[in-house]
Amino acid sequence: MSPVTVDTNWTYNDIRTVVIENEKLRVVVMPDLGAKIWQITFKPRGKDFLWQHPRIKPRKVGLHTNYDDHFFGGWDELYPNDVAELINDELLPDHGEIWTLPWQYAIERADAEAVTLHMWVETPITASRLSKRITLRAGEAKLRFQHTITNLGRKPQPYLWKLHAAMAADEHSRIDLPASNMMVEGFGSPRTGRTSFTYEWPYAEDDKGEKHDMRKALSPESGVSEFQYATDMKAGWCAITHTREGIGFGLSYDNDVLPSCWMFASYGGWRELQTVVLEPCTGYPVGLQDGIERGTHQILEPGETVSCSIVASIYEGLSAVDNIDANGEVTGTAFVPGP
Repeated sequence: MSPVTVDTNWTYNDIRTVVIENEKLRVVVMPDLGAKIWQITFKPRGKDFLWQHPRIKPRKVGLHTNYDDHFFGGWDELYPNDVAELINDELLPDHGEIWTLPWQYAIERADAEAVTLHMWVETPITASRLSKRITLRAGEAKLRFQHTITNLGRKPQPYLWKLHAAMAADEHSRIDLPASNMMVEGFGSPRTGRTSFTYEWPYAEDDKGEKHDMRKALSPESGVSEFQYATDMKAGWCAITHTREGIGFGLSYDNDVLPSCWMFASYGGWRELQTVVLEPCTGYPVGLQDGIERGTHQILEPGETVSCSIVASIYEGLSAVDNIDANGEVTGTAFVPGP
């Protein structure tokens, strides 16, 4: 078994970059750009799982930068909001405060058995402290995360916190999650031809009553773009499987902390891009104030801390996922190679 290694001597467009590797995974992290995970490569197959924008590259950006125009790809986090809005008389930035900020970091552990990268940041507007530890162990195709968010201020802080993992996808990719009801936002050009409606996962009907299997990713030629939320997850996991290869990427997490899972998908329909973004979240919908009024977003009291453990797993030998447990073990339908 090869040892785990860490290299902190890299920069990319003046962005500090940390590379963590074992025999199975190569992980590239950018502390200077919101602690973004830029690349997860499964080395035995040379397979990159995270999507990267084909026309723009990561660079340092300012606090109130428009997110969509700087959607470089990779795996971001959002806190304490999504759309820019006025909360407690403060304008919160588009997609939150933390994706643009440089995070501090330290290597807490580095030996042959495991590497732990600790990153943390304090927000300028909401007086919050976020901490993220990423651990890679020898011999595992898993990343283990420990997140904490603390309200350092004297006032209750309304918030949403979510992962924003942009995944590579094509028409042979399949999305699985233990959802019941889905809410489709008033955005884009969904395959059903309509927006702003709810349905029972995984089949959504169009205006003609035809059912569409929303687990199936589409080709870029479809021109589809979709944005939806799972409003009542039965368990805390989601996955995307590349069915021609029998390989996939899954997230498992505490469903009490992240009870909703958002999904943004552009199958060529938004800016000619092709990606599925997996977004486990503390609540819904996209508006923070809207969710507070509905009781579906959260409030962090002064001095309060919320914590969440997450495992990101690369799995082989499956064509669909039935379950991912708290240790990131994935079970599902066995992969049968085609002719």
